[in-house]
Amino acid sequence: MTRIPERAGHTRPLSRLALLLLATAIVVGCATPRPDPEPTPDAEVRPDLAELPPEVRASLLLSEARSRPEPDLVRRAIEAVLALDPATPDQLDRAEALWAELPDAERDTQEARLLGARLAAAQRDWELARERLGADDPDDPTRSPEIYRQGLALHARMLEQESQWYQALDTRLRLDRLLIMEPDTHAENQQRIWGLLAALRPAQRDRIVGNHPPDGDAWVSLFRLLRAADTEEQAHLAAGLWRERHPAHPANSLLPELVASHPLVADAPGDTLVLLPLSGDLAALGNAILDGITRAYYAEGGGNGRLIVRDTRGEPDGAAALYRRGVDSGVARIIGPLRRESVSQVAASDQTLPTILLNRTEVSTPSELTTLALNPEEDARAVADRAARAGWHHPLVLLPEGAFGDRVASAFRAALADEDRRPRDVIRIQPSAGELNATIGNALGIQQSEARIRGVARRTGLELEGDPQVRADVDHLFIAGTAPQVRRIVPHLHFHRASQLPMMATPHVYSGRPDADRDADLNGIVFPDTPRLFDRVSPLANDEQARDEALPRFVALGMDAMRLSLRQDGLRNAPHHQLTGGAGTWSLNPFNHEWVREPAWARFEGGEPRRIDVHAGGS
Repeated sequence: MTRIPERAGHTRPLSRLALLLLATAIVVGCATPRPDPEPTPDAEVRPDLAELPPEVRASLLLSEARSRPEPDLVRRAIEAVLALDPATPDQLDRAEALWAELPDAERDTQEARLLGARLAAAQRDWELARERLGADDPDDPTRSPEIYRQGLALHARMLEQESQWYQALDTRLRLDRLLIMEPDTHAENQQRIWGLLAALRPAQRDRIVGNHPPDGDAWVSLFRLLRAADTEEQAHLAAGLWRERHPAHPANSLLPELVASHPLVADAPGDTLVLLPLSGDLAALGNAILDGITRAYYAEGGGNGRLIVRDTRGEPDGAAALYRRGVDSGVARIIGPLRRESVSQVAASDQTLPTILLNRTEVSTPSELTTLALNPEEDARAVADRAARAGWHHPLVLLPEGAFGDRVASAFRAALADEDRRPRDVIRIQPSAGELNATIGNALGIQQSEARIRGVARRTGLELEGDPQVRADVDHLFIAGTAPQVRRIVPHLHFHRASQLPMMATPHVYSGRPDADRDADLNGIVFPDTPRLFDRVSPLANDEQARDEALPRFVALGMDAMRLSLRQDGLRNAPHHQLTGGAGTWSLNPFNHEWVREPAWARFEGGEPRRIDVHAGGS
């Protein structure tokens, strides 16, 4: 075997070189910095929405729901917007757009309908809110006790917006027992119950007693007791007696605050600005009201600051400008203006202070602005209320044609509707027309009665004599018009023997001065009017000048406007309080900010009006 000779000297150096190179590579590799590895993407860190400011939270949820309109996200976004106080119009618009994109199936449950109704209410679209809320459905799986409570509360708010005071009170009384475990919400609900009691007309308060609303009898009893109390001592006594009879009634929590509101005191002193048309087409009215304001100002002792008078000339723009200047000047309160257009402009103003506007307006007013008025609509509602309290439910209404008759008819129908009633007939007549007797006879059913008599005579072959009878489905008459108009109508009622029915009218039936010879035919007619025309209810009217006033009702209104303006805070904070004045007994409706009048009542006897209820208020 051939042997290859070993070259040891060659092999060993190569191994050392390889090791050296390997070691060098290791050292170099360790010394050279390596690039960082690519980071692994982390999951997106979502902020804790509950810890964010409400505005930021609502904005984030709106954006997220817009990009990913899943029903749960949409509902959360809308809830976040509704939780803002208040939400901006843009936020509400975005929430409404999200709501509109929800599938119908997602909007049909009671929980979803409530959410949509709350959204519409936040936009003050009350008709849409009612449509979305719909009726309560006890079988709906989403109808939890909380959903039911929220729905009931929203229903009450909608009724308040519609001036359905009785129905709103009924709803809040049913709601109140469900709020025992929610002190703040419970207290707010009770405050609204108290305000609704003040908003009701006396006949509506009567309906509560013995009716179905929970605890309603006791609420009305307390309201009447405290309304009748003039002093703090009387209020304490009334509250104590009531508490003994109703120790567990929820209204006990209100008693300390209500009793502390007695007696009704004047607000802090300060200047009063009066804005009236002292020239122009309303000058006579303006000057009569100013006469009353001035008398009341001095009768109050003059310790309430200056009386500053400005002439609006009946110009709406001018009245609004004077109002803004008055606010800037630092006066404490304002009375006026008078013209309806002027009142509407002022009601829409951004700058306000405690003000008594001397006319009604369709413009929604802030709580500092209240409205005081004598108008045919108020008179028609007063007639409907008194008839209901007397147990008369089926009126035949005779009204003159024209704008006055339209206003009275509309208000009278609305007042009856509040009592779930309607007139048997509303007959529009022209008092000067030649066929007036036939028109009235036909309205009374005389012609139909005569036809029945003739029909019986034909069927029996007998000659019958009988007096035609007034229709049996009518239990009282309501006649509106001026004194000359009613004087033409009433003799025809006597002729047809209809005067056996109770007859009621508006104050326009009385000229303001007794005239027994001309008003003899008006005997028996009952009508509401200003107490100052019939008696001396306060020192303000105890003067001989009252006999020479051309517009005594508006002098009385001016007196009352001054006295009310000095006590606005007390009347606003405790609406069971009343103020008895020359034009009537006034209280404040805290929901629509209208001063509500309970008038005096008179009846023509011997051709002259006689006061028939010296205690017109107090109920």
